[in-house]
Amino acid sequence: MRYREYTPLKDGFSTGKLNRITDVPRLRVGHCTIDRDQLTIVRTGVTVLRIDDVISKPVWAASNVFNGYGKSIGLVQVDELGTMESHVFFTNTLSIGAVQQGAVKIALRECHDITSFNAVVMECNDSYLSDIASLSVTDSMAIEAYDGAVKDFKMGSVGAGTGMVCFGFKGGIGSSSRMIEIDGREYTLGALVLANFGRTTDLKIPGLVDVNFEEPQRDGGSLIMVLSTDIPLLPHHLKRIARHLSLSIGILGAPGYHGSGDIALAFSTADRRDPQALTIGEDGSIMSRIFKASVWATVEAILDSMFSSPYTKGFRGTVPSILDSMYQ
Repeated sequence: MRYREYTPLKDGFSTGKLNRITDVPRLRVGHCTIDRDQLTIVRTGVTVLRIDDVISKPVWAASNVFNGYGKSIGLVQVDELGTMESHVFFTNTLSIGAVQQGAVKIALRECHDITSFNAVVMECNDSYLSDIASLSVTDSMAIEAYDGAVKDFKMGSVGAGTGMVCFGFKGGIGSSSRMIEIDGREYTLGALVLANFGRTTDLKIPGLVDVNFEEPQRDGGSLIMVLSTDIPLLPHHLKRIARHLSLSIGILGAPGYHGSGDIALAFSTADRRDPQALTIGEDGSIMSRIFKASVWATVEAILDSMFSSPYTKGFRGTVPSILDSMYQ
């Protein structure tokens, strides 16, 4: 089930066909999931946002760190150059290295002559539900997720989201998209999140003002937010969008806790030579609409990460489904 099946989100925008980040051209998403109870309990995996031809055709990109309690790699060069040459990978905190190796092997497979490559790997800590110290993720799993990437991908407790907890409920992978018209042309923007943050008592769901969640939970975890669009925008425009994505945290009621690594990445799949990039991002009214669409797509993506996830028994305890809690 998705959030929109429960209540409409009245933000003034329509969604794309799939209401996923893959409504944006050049994008697919793949997962590799580990969900086992033998020897030890492991609920983890890898998710990849695959960008067609990104190694040969890098995209304009920028990141923003709202709270830097995180271990993502690859963002330093992205912000220095304003470009991204990598697909975007997601996994657990202790598997960054393994997934980075998988990303490099994919790059070498696509272009065997490269001698330097900036892999982008983003993470959240799933140690409550998964034995993170088992180091169960391997580089081959990153490759498997990449090779299996599709347009209509699964959400919730899958891939990197298998062991994530959001507002005390089962979280994980979420996504949403928005359509926006600029100068008579329709563009798409989409959000993809790895949601693992927030306290239960903080949660405020748009359209559900009468729901009271009373069971307190931990305030650790993180939120990874990725926003992609086919609107031609330059890196400094994308930086502004990335900053605004963190507003989704407050909209849902969380203040941004000490131990939550809240990190955003924004990129454009448009041709980097498109001259409209010089004008669209300088129009304040257009940018305001882009900000609004981006923030609400991110809000919905976070909600979908929970609405798409089941009750889960894990390594250190159990986590309820938000739907089960709402219907009690």
